[in-house]
Amino acid sequence: MKKPPYEYRLLIIMAILTLIPIGATQLGWYLYGKQVGFNFGMVAGTIAVILAAYLMYQKGWREEDED
Repeated sequence: MKKPPYEYRLLIIMAILTLIPIGATQLGWYLYGKQVGFNFGMVAGTIAVILAAYLMYQKGWREEDED
């Protein structure tokens, strides 16, 4: 599978690192309360950082495209 353009890769990484933890926190807070929502956000944030690091370092998404 071909890598997306560099600008899109940056947007995808930023979305992974922000939308997943914030969404998990808000959903958990709404459904289960403040403390559980915060815990959901922490777990989802950890998973998001692992996923972003995998994409950046293992898949080579941090290098700019050579034209």
